[in-house]
Amino acid sequence: MNAAIRASALRRAYFRLALGLSPAPVVVWLIGHGQPLAAVLLFCTVLTTMMIGTLVPRCAMFGPMIKHLPPSGKQVLLTIDDGPHPQHTPAILDILDRHHIKALYFLVGERAAQHPQLVREIIARGHEVCNHTQTHPATTFWMLRPVRLWQEIASCQETLTTLCPEHPPRFFRPPAGHHNLFTALIAQTLGLKMMMWSARGFDGVRTDVPTITRRIASRLKAGAIVLIHEGTPVAVEVAQAVTSLLAASGLKGDTPPASLAFGDDEMVVERRHAP
Repeated sequence: MNAAIRASALRRAYFRLALGLSPAPVVVWLIGHGQPLAAVLLFCTVLTTMMIGTLVPRCAMFGPMIKHLPPSGKQVLLTIDDGPHPQHTPAILDILDRHHIKALYFLVGERAAQHPQLVREIIARGHEVCNHTQTHPATTFWMLRPVRLWQEIASCQETLTTLCPEHPPRFFRPPAGHHNLFTALIAQTLGLKMMMWSARGFDGVRTDVPTITRRIASRLKAGAIVLIHEGTPVAVEVAQAVTSLLAASGLKGDTPPASLAFGDDEMVVERRHAP
């Protein structure tokens, strides 16, 4: 990436940071002028807005993202996060082959560098590799300053492009879906579109495969983007259950077209349904 382009993106990112912090002096001024209630109200409003935009994965407040495919047709998109994994990736690839489903693999750069043959095998079997950061800092990614966030996304892009130069990633997904003021800006500068999901079963934190599958089934429809994970205790079982579900649904699981555009930017607050 051209150094001038990187510098320009970081300048814009820090400008956004400055705008985000701009209410702080107003809060201090209000307190100093005997208006603590107004200060608290402003502080809570800004903080709540920032937290919603940052921690709600499908909230497009800070930049455009893809949350679903076009509703026409019968296509769905299966996305698999957190690989490659030395045991799970080969097993899941075989499962996908049996059901004639193509998927998007959101890979962690350092794991891809450790298992380059798996990355190439994913491509060879007709799937697509995507950017899921270099080190997958799931608990801290949303609070990274612009230069560190750039390093995470750009390093993964370089790793995957080096391994598969004819198939560079075109989509990015932040760890746990958490993003901040700068994420979409930096991703777009690196030529990436940010992609979230519309159907997930929380298999990253749960191990009850029937419940995970039911949650995905409840949101499975034409245009859905389905999220599952590698590296969990039930990764292969979930992959088998979800691919069987897709096959039985009559929907077609394939990689997205080159022309896939950003979805609408409405704010979406996900609710976790009870088992």
